[in-house]
Amino acid sequence: MIIIVPLYILGLLQRFGPQHGYQIKKIIAEQLADFTQIKLPTIYYHLEKMETEGLLSVSKGKSGSRPEKTIYSVTDRGLAEFRNKLVKLLVFDYRAVFPSDGVFYFSEYLETEEIVEHLKSYIQKMQETISLIHKHQKETMEYVPDDMKTMVGIVFSRHLHHYQAECDWAEETLKNLVKMGVYNGKAKDYRDKRRDTGSTHGRNI
Repeated sequence: MIIIVPLYILGLLQRFGPQHGYQIKKIIAEQLADFTQIKLPTIYYHLEKMETEGLLSVSKGKSGSRPEKTIYSVTDRGLAEFRNKLVKLLVFDYRAVFPSDGVFYFSEYLETEEIVEHLKSYIQKMQETISLIHKHQKETMEYVPDDMKTMVGIVFSRHLHHYQAECDWAEETLKNLVKMGVYNGKAKDYRDKRRDTGSTHGRNI
């Protein structure tokens, strides 16, 4: 598994030139937060580690009366490491793992109203996220070099498609639950019914 934080730090420093830590955090927050899930507080840890590994070099910079800042640049070793990490990502992989599938597989042990209400909240969250990504895409495109706009647009498009597909699934599931008339179903009633009928399906006898 490739740790993506060093990859993006190395890439950003190549694209935008030497930067101090706060500026790197700012770029990540404004341009990459929607699809990298990088935890911003860890940036300085990675910068120090990458310097120790010889991937980054540091210099001191001072502007006026402001405190001195540490400026990070990519070394030749860092360039080679970036290329190596990027090539490994060419092996495209996608694994759809949804822990919440367990909710539906064992739905008889939950109150259906719980599922419905959480599903409604989930749909709202997806819709808000989609709107936010569209907003961030528009803002990001203002900073991206013209010759990279198409490629960056592809990244946003990929994530928007996935979020929209998940939102569509949630809305379809909600409609199906209501249509099936299970909105008022009770988990306890279902368990009692199975116990009374002595169901042994799936058990070792």
